[in-house]
Amino acid sequence: MTLESLTNAAELLRRYPILWSVGLVMGALAVLNLVIPVYGGTFYVEPLALLQVFVIPFLAGGVYGTVRAETFSVGEFLQSGRTYYFRILLPALVIFFAAILTVLLLAIPLALLGAGAAAGMAPLLFGVLVSIAFFTFFYDTVAVFEETNVFESIRRSIEFVMNNLGSVLIFYLVNIVVLIVLGFAGLVTMSALLVDKLEPLTHMNPTELQAVMPQDILALIGTEGVWITAAVYAIVMVLFSAFLYAYKASFFRNHADAPGVQQQGEYDEKGRWYKY
Repeated sequence: MTLESLTNAAELLRRYPILWSVGLVMGALAVLNLVIPVYGGTFYVEPLALLQVFVIPFLAGGVYGTVRAETFSVGEFLQSGRTYYFRILLPALVIFFAAILTVLLLAIPLALLGAGAAAGMAPLLFGVLVSIAFFTFFYDTVAVFEETNVFESIRRSIEFVMNNLGSVLIFYLVNIVVLIVLGFAGLVTMSALLVDKLEPLTHMNPTELQAVMPQDILALIGTEGVWITAAVYAIVMVLFSAFLYAYKASFFRNHADAPGVQQQGEYDEKGRWYKY
């Protein structure tokens, strides 16, 4: 069924261009994330990050809503984005602040224990954050496909992951592999396009290479190199973002409807599922 979800995602992207909108927006934001800190300074970094926080729920709601309704039109995408916006945004904020609170509750006593405990704090905190993300990752698909409230979306995501642990692990592995492949391809492409500008680095010894700073790289590649890097980065983000959201929607829909997953609810006269 995991392979079926993968092929379904590829088919959705092939047949319905509207699903690429999430990738296009994420690609545009990726360009801004790279170019603005270089030319605009750090002042715009936080507003840009805040913009992404408030844009992503709309895009996710649009993708999941069109897949759920099986109506792949611009109107359905916009309507779904508006309808499910707060159903996605609010659980995301709850998860974020819960993660911050968990980190603080762990960091304070570890810091009080002394330098030895503090030295091992980073791996522990990282593990906690990964665990939270691992179990709550499907909160947004739950919010759309099952139309749940804030805390029920988080609870159902945890339940969904635990009930489909093996398949979820494969899902994560597939996404990691796809990201690595796209990232490697992007790195090779960028290196090929900037080979002339980066050629001086090949004449440096290891000591000199270690002393190279990011601003030195920027000076080497110049404005043209920055935009080439931004363009390649944007393409990688377009491809991966579109794939991730389509695959996630297909995966959740297939596994949430799998035998053995019992849910209480009923269908209305239009065939829409309403969970008790």
